[in-house]
Amino acid sequence: MRLVLLHKDENTRLILVNDASPDPQIQALLADMAFQNDVSISHNRHNLGFPATANAGLRQRKTGEDVILLNSDTLVSANWVSQLQKAAYSKNDIGTATALSNNATIFSYPDPHGRSPIPNETQCAELSQLCADIWGGEAPEVPTAHGFCMYIKATCLDQVGLLREDIFGQGYGEENDFSCRATALGWRHVACLGTYVGHAESQSFKAVKVDLIRRNLSIINDIHKGYDRKIRYWQEQDPLRSFRQKLDLARFHQRYGKQPSIILIMHDRDGGVLRHVGRQAAYHVDQGLIPFIMTPETHLSGKRMWRLQTIHQADFPNLSFPISAFAFRKIARALNCIKLEIHSYIGSGLEKIVRLSDLPFPYDVYIHDYSWFCPQITLSQKQGRYCGEPSVAGCQRCLNIYGSRTGENMPVARLRLLSHALFQKADQIIAPSRDAARRIQRQLGVAVTLRPWEKVVKKGELAFPHLPPTQKRTIGVLGAIGLEKGYHALLALAELAEQTDYNIEFVLIGFSCDDKLLTDTGRVTITGRYKEFEISRFTTHHEIDWFFLPSTWPETWSYVLTQIWMTEKPVIAYDIGAPAERIRDMGGGMLVPLHIPPEKLLSILFQPAAS
Repeated sequence: MRLVLLHKDENTRLILVNDASPDPQIQALLADMAFQNDVSISHNRHNLGFPATANAGLRQRKTGEDVILLNSDTLVSANWVSQLQKAAYSKNDIGTATALSNNATIFSYPDPHGRSPIPNETQCAELSQLCADIWGGEAPEVPTAHGFCMYIKATCLDQVGLLREDIFGQGYGEENDFSCRATALGWRHVACLGTYVGHAESQSFKAVKVDLIRRNLSIINDIHKGYDRKIRYWQEQDPLRSFRQKLDLARFHQRYGKQPSIILIMHDRDGGVLRHVGRQAAYHVDQGLIPFIMTPETHLSGKRMWRLQTIHQADFPNLSFPISAFAFRKIARALNCIKLEIHSYIGSGLEKIVRLSDLPFPYDVYIHDYSWFCPQITLSQKQGRYCGEPSVAGCQRCLNIYGSRTGENMPVARLRLLSHALFQKADQIIAPSRDAARRIQRQLGVAVTLRPWEKVVKKGELAFPHLPPTQKRTIGVLGAIGLEKGYHALLALAELAEQTDYNIEFVLIGFSCDDKLLTDTGRVTITGRYKEFEISRFTTHHEIDWFFLPSTWPETWSYVLTQIWMTEKPVIAYDIGAPAERIRDMGGGMLVPLHIPPEKLLSILFQPAAS
């Protein structure tokens, strides 16, 4: 109320309606305000709920007066009334205008889903001024107004009538019903982009909010058929997206000025890529750059988009745009981008990523897998076994049989051609291991720079202890064990252990693609998903003697191996890929042939010190 009085103009008067608040401080505040000019105060004898209380105020308006419904849990700023009025009167058929806010359903910013924290007075004022600075007077149409800060033209209110307090007693949905009735009479509703109003939202009925909303939305859909579909369609079209993005960019320049940025391009899947990209982003912060991580996503409309996020994801959540080089160039320039890092094309499409190579941004390519020439990504075939890297014709046969795991089915020859073209223009192709570098060089004929993802530390002090033959062996397996991560190898070992007299138990710290088959053997315990700090605790709790790394594809690095070594336990791994290279270089384990028979491998797992 202090801010409303501070920022109201001479043509605005206040009608304050107290819905029987039991708070003595509210009573004292209203008593003090009774002496203010242009302030009318009324008190409900009993709590009537929002619609009836709002109607009590609406009945006190004078003929021809426009009205702003304003919740008591809001923070307004300079020129808020005139900006709302400007939007409402931009066209004759506009009946209502609603301000942007941190928490106001479809009018929410910065988080379009209304999950932004409540701003303080200063933050509201700054954001409202920024809205005013960039607003060009456009008034995007919306399917409904929002009663937290709702400007209503007098002629619209005269025709539509008051809120339906008989149906929406305690609130929630009354402004939606009003909007639908106004629409039926030819009135339109718009968003006012020129002011920002903070909103605590739903403080009055926190405990019953969900039930009230569910009940009242059902009523609205009964009264106004197709209301939900209209809202969904509007959300799919998202007419406010361009302004939210414009506001994000204005805030970016306000905060960072001309500070340069770097864009790290990755896929929309889990795995070690996200971990490495996060570390790269932190490194770039130390170098004075602003890192943006770009991932593909699917919009509500079904369209594929690119989204840019900072390390603090809530900072600029509206930087999404169509997957195109033109749209990318525009926003990259707006963010002062000076370089790109390409970590994956999956989800974006290789052709779309290759088109970025024609833009005036230098870039490096980072090798995390073999999707650049292998549609299976991991050089693996059925049951996750290493394919042996056949000819292009052999790869094409594999694609014809098993399809592609990259999300696109282009011929293998074209996949390699596009990858080679992208690599040729890169400043550097960076791989974390000699093994990965050699495979890329062999298949695509490009120079590769070697740069390990982590600091390499000697692990020669980790040795397998000699245990008595009668003592049970508990062997750890770490991570998400899918087919190429050695699921079938682990299953075969567990089944063999159950069929023989080997006193072995496997403890999977993590999960697999089929936990039940593993646990049904009676030889596998599965912890489920874990946090990295829990690995040592699980290792101690289950009294793990050593680890087995069952991955059967030539991994490019393996963060799992690093995590195993952090437990100070040695590991047995197949002689393939970066894990084998690292164990061979650093110690800390034992290597076994990739195609070793399960019987021989089980014997080694039982007594590695004797092997």
